[in-house]
Amino acid sequence: MSVSRLPPFAEERGTTLIEALVALAAGGVVLAALSTVMIVALHGSSRVSSRVDSEQRARVALDQIVDQLHSACIAPQIAPVQEGSSGTVLSFIHQTGSGVAPIPVLSTISLTGNTLSQSDYPVTGGSAPTWTFATTASSTTQLMTEISPTAPSSGIFNYYFYVNGQISATPLTTPLTAERAASTVKVSVAFTAASPNGPATDTNSATAIQSSALLRLTPPSFTTGANSPCQ
Repeated sequence: MSVSRLPPFAEERGTTLIEALVALAAGGVVLAALSTVMIVALHGSSRVSSRVDSEQRARVALDQIVDQLHSACIAPQIAPVQEGSSGTVLSFIHQTGSGVAPIPVLSTISLTGNTLSQSDYPVTGGSAPTWTFATTASSTTQLMTEISPTAPSSGIFNYYFYVNGQISATPLTTPLTAERAASTVKVSVAFTAASPNGPATDTNSATAIQSSALLRLTPPSFTTGANSPCQ
């Protein structure tokens, strides 16, 4: 009767230090790659959120300005845009109240630093088109912060007039003289807005926005009519 022999035990070895270091290094590379992907994804998400936020805030402020400009022709043959308006300061007359009995108000919208604000001056007397207004604002409202001119422009307001039946391609030189203000029939507003919650150094989170308002829809004829607004 033969007795079977058990096979000898296989040689058992542990992980060497070199193998452990290689495994750790490989794991570190994988973790670093995953971390990079996560950081990029988080930055991208934050950028999109900041861009949406800045665009929404900018649209509200821009629509408010343009809507007020659309209510600027409250009487025939007035010049809504005022002398001294510039690329960073827009001074104009518009109306509040009903269309039957509009109340003129003088508003000044100014960009100081990165803050856009509006000051309103109530009418104190006179009649169209020579109203008089208070010298002290009845209210000052902050329209928006974190805005700047859209490069290469150094201002956010531009003013245009009719020439040969067309809106001028080149904006008027500012600050506006009394004569240039009286001929302004279009005001454009353009700026770049950033979200106050976004990264300050991330220019890709900002958004550029623009719009304009016509103060006279029909150009004057070549033989009759002046180039003035609100005709």
